[in-house]
Amino acid sequence: MSTDSAAAALYAQALQSTAADPSRCTVPWGVCPEHGGTLKSRARATEGFDSWCMDFTCFNVWPYDRLDAACTEPATDTIQADNGDRYVVCNGHALTARTQITDGQVLHGLPA
Repeated sequence: MSTDSAAAALYAQALQSTAADPSRCTVPWGVCPEHGGTLKSRARATEGFDSWCMDFTCFNVWPYDRLDAACTEPATDTIQADNGDRYVVCNGHALTARTQITDGQVLHGLPA
């Protein structure tokens, strides 16, 4: 599967999640809720994972692989793609999207 088709599959999953629970972020991977795409994860020596934010002002740490887990944060913003698709996302994903998307816009608030 190419990167583009993998990303398309993840966003299709996000659309399905939006329909299932419009109050939750739909992105199938985690972020720091305060700084966006700044997570790092590692396997623990014994078992399990740890994740943490790499922003030097942040002390957020999670005792699981947050990077590879579906986001559980509440939805605060809407990504409006140029093709008309809408995705509800949390603040952390909105921060990241504002710096990375080129074919859409991030709108504060949830769709009516």
